[in-house]
Amino acid sequence: MPTHFPNGVTNVSAGSTFGSFDSMSPAKYTMYWNDFIKNSDLGGVGALNGATVSAVDWVCTKVDGGGDNASVVSVTDGNGGLLTVTTDNAENDGVALQAKTEIIQITTGKESWFESRLQVDDATQTDFLVGVGIKDTTPFAGWTDSISFKCDDGSTAIRLVSETNMSGSIVSASVTAVASVTDSTMMRLGWHYDGDSKIKVFSDEVHVATLSVVSGTNLNTDEAMSPIFAVLTGEAAAQTAVIDYIAAAQEKP
Repeated sequence: MPTHFPNGVTNVSAGSTFGSFDSMSPAKYTMYWNDFIKNSDLGGVGALNGATVSAVDWVCTKVDGGGDNASVVSVTDGNGGLLTVTTDNAENDGVALQAKTEIIQITTGKESWFESRLQVDDATQTDFLVGVGIKDTTPFAGWTDSISFKCDDGSTAIRLVSETNMSGSIVSASVTAVASVTDSTMMRLGWHYDGDSKIKVFSDEVHVATLSVVSGTNLNTDEAMSPIFAVLTGEAAAQTAVIDYIAAAQEKP
């Protein structure tokens, strides 16, 4: 039986602006949530045509070696709604979807969270990443600032990478193996920054690792970041990735 709070529940002090508000204060956190229930959740991306497609809510970048523009992004049927990405069929063809607005600014003294539930159909022949990072149309080629989960073609090991002010090819400032991918099996990947020096890493809602981080060394605190998902095929065959949801949140200043 649920616990009932008929007079409301709050997360602020009684003497504050929202002290008499009988629900959680919207001024407490910045939150991003996309459950991919309807086509408009994609911001008009839809099927891809041309090398790069921009929509209202997302920057959608396609990698296509054959030039036939056959990668597809769509909201599909499934429990709770699903984002389905099917790559084209040349090796390293794929798609990156990044929210246009950079809403996560890692700040010392303020907590941040991220979680996504997703799957890929071929664990060993798919590159993918999911997390937050600065806006970049080539995240696989080398990101400067991000906190993201990554899995490389030829491996089923997932790692969490926290990096700042990197250059050139991807060089991970802080890495730990956190989970293993299984073909066509949903997994939850999440992290929590404690506002100080730790990022707790979660796999299927279990705390599996903790990263020690330092602002300016392996923790980005000088660039705002936005949610991203990207996938590439690791062979000359189309691969499919499915995202149930993407969530990100941060304490406001």
